[in-house]
Amino acid sequence: MKPNIDKDSRVPLHFQIYEDIRGKIERKQLLAGDMLLSESELQNLYGVSRITVRRAIQDLENEGYVKKSQGKGTIICTPKHRYDLKTLTSFSEDITKHGEISSSIIREFSIIKADTKIAQSLNILEGDEVYYLERTRLSDNTIVGLHKAYIRMSNEFTLDPSEFNEKTSLYETLIKKGVLFKSADEILEAKTPDNNLKQILKIEDTIPIFYKERVTYDTSGIPIEYVKMYYRSDVYQYKVTLDVFDENK
Repeated sequence: MKPNIDKDSRVPLHFQIYEDIRGKIERKQLLAGDMLLSESELQNLYGVSRITVRRAIQDLENEGYVKKSQGKGTIICTPKHRYDLKTLTSFSEDITKHGEISSSIIREFSIIKADTKIAQSLNILEGDEVYYLERTRLSDNTIVGLHKAYIRMSNEFTLDPSEFNEKTSLYETLIKKGVLFKSADEILEAKTPDNNLKQILKIEDTIPIFYKERVTYDTSGIPIEYVKMYYRSDVYQYKVTLDVFDENK
């Protein structure tokens, strides 16, 4: 583990150490499950004080790159995936961008009657039939989320369970059937998972999850899909770029 810091730089040493270790994790030179060098070893490696090393490790832990384990040391964690909230993409596209392989475990495919919430989201009548697709989502064979999708029925296309396997993208399937997506409304909040969700997502600790609801519209403004998405917060991170408000615009 070669150090890569410049003691003559104006950049604080603890931040340089943080950046150096983070880079090694993101480039997979340090792998999830590996043990980070001890504080004294890092102190000797970088030629800095223990306080500087501890601050760098704390920053890494705050960002989810490492986790301190009592009696064991500091463990490398799987880097969080960062997603841009301004872009409408599918789960498959998101995972592929990170150089990983997306897959799904299909938990259910059925036709159900819309309840009040589904009907309002898809602009249909309560009791109308919709396709229901529930899938556990995986990245490189690691479970990262759960999707519950409700797809509006249309005269333009039909869906069949035989069309879906562990590699199928719902959006790609709908696009092939002539659906042209244009936009989506989405909400994002933190939730505490119940025991059933913890079991599905393989969450051991009581950590919050990211919960998203999305309604996706076609080019005619018709809502095609309403989906509930549950993501592990130890794997996901969201980013949004904000412009300065100009009251003259």
